[in-house]
Amino acid sequence: MSGHRHGTGRDNSTERNLIMARKGGVDRGITQRASRDGWWVRLYVHGRERWHKCDTKSQARALYGRLKAEIREGTYFPERFTHKQDITLRAWIQRYVESSTTRNLDNEQRYGRRWQFYLGKRLLHDVTTEDLRRLQAKMKAKGKWSDATINRHFSFLRRVLMVAIKDGKLTRNPVSAIRFLPEEHRTRFLTDQELMQVRQHVGAPYWQVIAFAVETGMRRAEQFGLRWNQVNLEAGLLTIPLSKSGKSRHVPLSDTALQIVRSLDSFTSSPWVFPSPKNPLRPWNAQSFVNHVFTPALANAGIHGACWHTLRHTAASRRVMAGVDLVSVQKILGHLDIQTTLRYAHLSPGHLREAVNRGSLTETVTQTVTTVNHADPTSSEVSPQRSGFVGK
Repeated sequence: MSGHRHGTGRDNSTERNLIMARKGGVDRGITQRASRDGWWVRLYVHGRERWHKCDTKSQARALYGRLKAEIREGTYFPERFTHKQDITLRAWIQRYVESSTTRNLDNEQRYGRRWQFYLGKRLLHDVTTEDLRRLQAKMKAKGKWSDATINRHFSFLRRVLMVAIKDGKLTRNPVSAIRFLPEEHRTRFLTDQELMQVRQHVGAPYWQVIAFAVETGMRRAEQFGLRWNQVNLEAGLLTIPLSKSGKSRHVPLSDTALQIVRSLDSFTSSPWVFPSPKNPLRPWNAQSFVNHVFTPALANAGIHGACWHTLRHTAASRRVMAGVDLVSVQKILGHLDIQTTLRYAHLSPGHLREAVNRGSLTETVTQTVTTVNHADPTSSEVSPQRSGFVGK
């Protein structure tokens, strides 16, 4: 065999047997195998048979064309496919979500459905950074989602594809080259007047759910996923077994929160504190409550720029403004990092002023003046040098 033929990996016999064609030359090299799922691409290279599995016929056609081109260019290396198969983004997202143990499963399912709609038919290795940049711009232009929501979609996809890399189905993550959108970190909270307006636009049972969120500061998934076996009425505590930090945490109940819990009759009919109105054996769907109860109440009350998470901000803000120290607020809300809690520091007008005055030089000056005046009754003032510090 000549050097040229060796470089392209083809000789006359290979040329004749490169692809095993199906009858009539239709869908050459694409077939289904008895007792095996999916569609298969069959190649003959250097007298050896190679099989590659795909989920759908369209995938098999696309893979067949790509591998055929690689064979022509001498870049076909079948060992790359030894322990993996080509798979669509839709199928891989489905596998990821089905095996997910995150407490944020509802959001992951929502993000997954959107990516399945946009790029679900693409094979994993066919998802490019350019595709993702185009979709990011498209999502931004629609104006339907905030920058933070768009970023959460891309964060989800990055995690999904990172798992694909670890599983050997990808060599690089196309999301890694995407620049995330700058986010506006808001601490919007509801005032007393706005809370009363919301109360006027929802019934008493619905208001209990909203008031409980303000009283406890719980995250939405934590509250709607709360079970009765996590409630300790005697101690006035809730136990969240898997919080956002990945650790268990305890939520203290205020007197009002305890009153709300004791008024609920779901204890006798459901394992959930807030069960579904249609099926007490299932939890109340958080998104359904937001869509059909909370958001319409905000709209009817003319309240803008608020969402369910605003209730958590409200819980923190009300306590800071009431004089609760930031460390206590951190513990109540379950913030892993005190920096997250510090966003509420400005809501306590006297908090930082009181803190900055502690250890101030004012005490040093006062004590020095008092001491000198006792030593020299005729002295009416003390210079900065005599007081022990120089003011410049």
